[in-house]
Amino acid sequence: MFRKKYSYTIWGILFTAVLGTLLHFLYEWSGELPLTALFSPVNESVWEHLKLLYFPFVLYTLWELFHASRDPAVFLPSRTIGLAAGLILIPLFFYSYTAVLGTNYLALDITVFLLSILLAFFLSSLAERKAAYPNKDKVVSRLLPYLSLAVLILLSVLFIYFTFRAPRLPLFRDPVKGSYGL
Repeated sequence: MFRKKYSYTIWGILFTAVLGTLLHFLYEWSGELPLTALFSPVNESVWEHLKLLYFPFVLYTLWELFHASRDPAVFLPSRTIGLAAGLILIPLFFYSYTAVLGTNYLALDITVFLLSILLAFFLSSLAERKAAYPNKDKVVSRLLPYLSLAVLILLSVLFIYFTFRAPRLPLFRDPVKGSYGL
């Protein structure tokens, strides 16, 4: 069982890295088709680059949930925790290294992306193992998958909304064009 979960994790990391990389270019490749803007970056802002982790990670999680006989009560909250950590780590690592070096570098940006994927899956697996022990609070354990699903839906809505109506905050600013959102 452990070997099978480990295999799924490795495939998830690879899937997220490859699809996330392809999504980076999708909006431009599509001729800036508005439909692709919903799930791929439309500019070089840190916020838009969070989509590179978010959408492939969620897509793989949904596939694994339905095809790998995962217990939603444990699996979905664990994956949501891992994803949240990965989404927090991208801006944290990016702004930390650019503050120290004074600029950003493509190689370091890619490293930040790959590290966030690894940490998201690692923390997700760790949380799943810890949650697999019997939980005395059955009400909380029944609510967690629904809460996790609500968080994922809310994040999806925010990614879509802020693509078209980005707040004037540094996280949403395109450093290349100096603009916000589309």
